Amino acid sequence: MRKIKINVPKGTKYLSEMDGFELPNGILNKSVPNCGATTLALTDKHKTIIASPRVNLLVNKQEQTKGTLLVKGGVSKDSIMKYINATEVPKILVTYDSIAKVMDCIDDKTNWRVVIDEFQYIIADGSFKSETEMGLLEKIKAMPYVTYLSATPCLDELLEQIENFQEMDYYQLIWEDVEKVKVIRQRSPKPINVACKIVKDYKEGIYPSIKVKDETVFSKECVIFVNSVNNILSVIKNAGLKPNEVNIIVGNPKKNESDIKYLLGKGFEIGHIPLKGEKHKKFTFCTSTAFAGCDFYSTCASTFVISDCHRTNTTIDISTDLVQIAGRQRLECNPFRKHITFVYNLEQKETENCLESLKKKCDQSKDVINYFNQAPDNISKILKSQFMKSQCYLKYSESYAMCKDIDHPMEFNYIAYISEQYECVIKTYQYRNGITVKSCLEDEGFELMGKQEYVEYEEQLEYLSTKLPFNKRMKRYCDAQDNKKGMLFSLIDLEHPEIKYYYEQLGSKRIKASGYKECKIKDEIAAKQKEGMVCYELERRIKDIMPVSEIRAMLRDIYAKLGIDKAAVATNLRDLYGYEIKYGKVRMKDGSRKGGYEIKKVK
Repeated sequence: MRKIKINVPKGTKYLSEMDGFELPNGILNKSVPNCGATTLALTDKHKTIIASPRVNLLVNKQEQTKGTLLVKGGVSKDSIMKYINATEVPKILVTYDSIAKVMDCIDDKTNWRVVIDEFQYIIADGSFKSETEMGLLEKIKAMPYVTYLSATPCLDELLEQIENFQEMDYYQLIWEDVEKVKVIRQRSPKPINVACKIVKDYKEGIYPSIKVKDETVFSKECVIFVNSVNNILSVIKNAGLKPNEVNIIVGNPKKNESDIKYLLGKGFEIGHIPLKGEKHKKFTFCTSTAFAGCDFYSTCASTFVISDCHRTNTTIDISTDLVQIAGRQRLECNPFRKHITFVYNLEQKETENCLESLKKKCDQSKDVINYFNQAPDNISKILKSQFMKSQCYLKYSESYAMCKDIDHPMEFNYIAYISEQYECVIKTYQYRNGITVKSCLEDEGFELMGKQEYVEYEEQLEYLSTKLPFNKRMKRYCDAQDNKKGMLFSLIDLEHPEIKYYYEQLGSKRIKASGYKECKIKDEIAAKQKEGMVCYELERRIKDIMPVSEIRAMLRDIYAKLGIDKAAVATNLRDLYGYEIKYGKVRMKDGSRKGGYEIKKVK
């Protein structure tokens, strides 16, 4: 690929602001999301097919752009041809698997352009729909002008394994003004448990906040990206959310709609992304169907990303998915839009030989293909028929061999092979250890240190996304109180009112002396409560002058009554209960004099 850099003038926010700029014939690496490339394709003077891997993205764009045609399952060729003939500059939005239907309706393709939006998913989705991606790449060869568009293209060495890209020009936009997104990293052995905690806290009104112009603004909505429908449904069920509280943005409507109704019950359904000005629900859950290109217009949503690299389909690619998510909140009035809380675990399996294993599988697949294709025709058809039945279930877990039908020769599914290389690279490099995760985030332009006014918000997010043991939670509360970090200890107040009570009863010094251990804190508070009861009894019984024997008898009686195991010593009045005492001889009723104390209560 021949690489060409295009400098974007300072102050430019959208590509439409650049004089004479057109989407090129080749790969366009936008470098940043939300720069208006898709909008440019929808509004320029060229007849255009805009293809996307995500139906939600297409629906989102059509709702924002008048005069476009959305082609997905169920739209007939007659409807497409009628639109083309009646429209001066057609703009057709289409899914990858329906693009062939649109192209078959165009006889003269000379003046048409195609934009393959978010083309990195040709590789990223290869593990579950590689046949669709291969069909797209083959069909698109007939078009003279194609822009492969992405802010996060896959690794160059993977792209260059695909014939379509090998001789293609690669344009990269260089932006002078780039607004960075801050990432709060949280490592957890079970990331989905963190998602449950976040939802529980929000449901109970425990919201993070910041101060904007001396006014406290609360984040009362959250968007949670979890790349697994089953995990989303589990969190919703675990939290007891109601249909009016949650928006579920997922793909594969037939299967997932059925699962949603079965697992969650009546009233729950696949939702849609609200347009600008429409009401947002408190909780929005998204799978990768909404990672790319869709726009959110919440005024107060915080963003959480959950990645479990122990399961292939739930791993978030830092270089693609996370960059896409970073640009989803569009409203500048949302003070939380430039922050992401990223919760992840680390790959613990031995993966050093991952690429070598894939190479071996590749070679074995080619042998299988040769065997099938060289077999006598009648035997080959029987073998292919059996193979196609198993392929429905095994997909490409055992081999990259592919069979369209029994009358076609076996093929090598190069997209499935490249996709597995891509997954291998993510796990072996991005999630190797915490230092690597940090390095990957920095390489992709994320900021790991926020502005001063956001420091407390970031501490709140860290707290919400971390399940701390009691001693650490207690210490954090004491530190927050002592340093006047009001919003952080307000969150802990709401979630753990007992911690506030402990602090009010003992203060940070006495809690620190207990080692922040709850059992010791409880014991001390219990002792303090009994101490208060002793003081109450003393106020009722004590005299200005009392002999030592009478003081001891009084204390023994009070201790016995309250169940306190303590020696009754006269000096306890001074040492434990706040009295000032002075020793001397005390005259008794019979006229004798005994050792005793003058007693005075200290305020």
